[in-house]
Amino acid sequence: MNRRELVSLLAGGCLSGVVLPSRAAARYPVRPVRVVVPFTAGGGTDVVARALATGLSEAFGQTFFVENKPGASTVIGSEYVAKSQPDGYTLLVASVPHVTNPWLMKALPFDTLKAFAPISLAVQSPFIMVTSAVSPVRSLADVIALAKTKRLAFASTGSGTADHLAMELLALESGISMTHAPYKGTGPALSDVMGNHVDLMFANVVAAAPLVKSGKLRALATSTQRRSPSLPDVATVAEITGKPFDVSAWTGLLAPAGTDASIVEQLGAEVRKALQIPVTREALVSNGAEPVGSTPAEFRTFITREMDTWGTIIKKADITTT
Repeated sequence: MNRRELVSLLAGGCLSGVVLPSRAAARYPVRPVRVVVPFTAGGGTDVVARALATGLSEAFGQTFFVENKPGASTVIGSEYVAKSQPDGYTLLVASVPHVTNPWLMKALPFDTLKAFAPISLAVQSPFIMVTSAVSPVRSLADVIALAKTKRLAFASTGSGTADHLAMELLALESGISMTHAPYKGTGPALSDVMGNHVDLMFANVVAAAPLVKSGKLRALATSTQRRSPSLPDVATVAEITGKPFDVSAWTGLLAPAGTDASIVEQLGAEVRKALQIPVTREALVSNGAEPVGSTPAEFRTFITREMDTWGTIIKKADITTT
């Protein structure tokens, strides 16, 4: 199943909007809603965002459109939403950099915990370590051995992103050093990996699995404790190295702080309903993503916990960004 098919299936799994008692919710939305993705188009976060936007459009009978605002490790897009009117018409699709940036950057133009209203944690998924199909590297063992004789370069979707930190953590635990090549999103990064212009990367499975299955990329390992259902023959880093290793990607929806609580609850309810439709879940799982669909309160707790977890890892590994 390709990404276009995934979006189509997800979009078909939505239910009609729920009208809550609040006047704000009863009127919402009366015009198109902007859904900001702080990455370039084509990556795993973008794929899920477009599926959610299409589904919410169907549920509410109003257009939810994706706008890509990449750059500065998601800060550009996040700042745009943080400083937007809290009226429910500008939303943010957040991922791991949302909780790692506070530990990696000296100053952010917003307070990560105070500037946003969590709506719902949509999905979680593993990363897949990939290299070019024509690369001489055929296994994680090859990567580690080769990196001890020459300096390899790895791509990421930006400094401080989960795929960047996952590779830094692997390098630390393996006793190797590699050169980091940050990109503005998964699409351009994977393009250079496929072209053998950069040696490897940890890529979101939603974006990478179709390219692995088509033979354009070679999968070397997965980043979570369990193997990915979409690539069951690819071993985990923990299996290969014998050391604990568990890093996952996640995607969730946020609104600017101060957005009417009834609007936040209504949006969260529609996200949860869409993710419970069997065809939606099957489409996500077949592409390696695990549907979650949390409440706003659960997502807030999750964000706080993720910040604490990543803060500990970043300090322990002494990871910095350029």
